[in-house]
Amino acid sequence: MMRLRSLLFAGLAALLLTACDERPKDTWQGYAEGEYVRVAPIDGGIVERIAVKRGDHVESGALLFVLEKTSEKAARDAAAANLAEAKATLEETQLDLQRKTALQKQRNVAEAELDTARARRDRAGAAMLAAASGLDQAEWRLRRREGRAPAGGIVQDVLFRQGEFAAASQPVISMLPPENIKVRFFIPEAELGDVGQGGSVTFSCSGCPENFRGTVRFISTEAEYTPPVIYSDRSKEKLVYMAEAMPDRSPEALRPGQPVTVKLIPPAVP
Repeated sequence: MMRLRSLLFAGLAALLLTACDERPKDTWQGYAEGEYVRVAPIDGGIVERIAVKRGDHVESGALLFVLEKTSEKAARDAAAANLAEAKATLEETQLDLQRKTALQKQRNVAEAELDTARARRDRAGAAMLAAASGLDQAEWRLRRREGRAPAGGIVQDVLFRQGEFAAASQPVISMLPPENIKVRFFIPEAELGDVGQGGSVTFSCSGCPENFRGTVRFISTEAEYTPPVIYSDRSKEKLVYMAEAMPDRSPEALRPGQPVTVKLIPPAVP
């Protein structure tokens, strides 16, 4: 991927430099770029199920994959049983305390016996809270065996198949949220002063909607050029600065790698 991007940049930069005289002022060549989200398991395990396929549109929170979770299910079931038992014990001790409280009012139960019943009830309550916490932990570990979409987007690639082992933090699904699509373009050194961060631009490309606008979000502080250009006063005109702009709307109209022409919208004169 990095080699492909380097080759793409080299080609675009060469095109920009050779066609510099033919290019309208404040109009630059670029391409669409996507920042992919790679969804990985927190803990490693065997892939039990892949819930999506390449090209699927998914919503935020959608199930993407499931790892084998036999032991986690068993632990969850044991924790649920433990909580049910703790609740039953608490109810029993509460009833016993209520009964002895009523008898104590009739002076048929000693104060010490009532204190013992109250202490048993308190211990049962604490045990129930601990059991509930244990169930929460077990369910949390069970949920860790599932991979879900952190945002809506398109599934770009499925990197594992059912039955394969995915290590912790090893991506299983690659997806592209539309808000992660941007346009990367290159500004000649002589025109660098014409545009700044926050500047407005228009995009032109195959399939782009009319009046497709964007906002410049980043301009590199370092010049880029391809060998064998040697840096000198004469080669300054061959230097370009990489910049990025985000579409103001309909980012899904752009596809990563797609050539895009970027034109600066001059700021309004007050």
